[in-house]
Amino acid sequence: MTEYTDIVEKRRLYLEAEDWGNKVSQIYATKGGRGDLGFGMGCFVYYNNGAVHKLNDKKISIVQVPNSIEEVIDDYTRSGQC
Repeated sequence: MTEYTDIVEKRRLYLEAEDWGNKVSQIYATKGGRGDLGFGMGCFVYYNNGAVHKLNDKKISIVQVPNSIEEVIDDYTRSGQC
């Protein structure tokens, strides 16, 4: 039964990294002008997977799309949380 150990371990890492990637890493708010990051003013939500969402009134805009799952797994393993 140990023949599937590596497959199960890869799947476990995949699921943990996916869950970690969808968690918020920081919330950043700017006011006035172009903003510090050039995205304009507003409230920005950064996720561990590299995605950035801008919150305006009752709208959510995607400023930056998430990284690929391979990059998220690499970031997760380098973060030391696995």
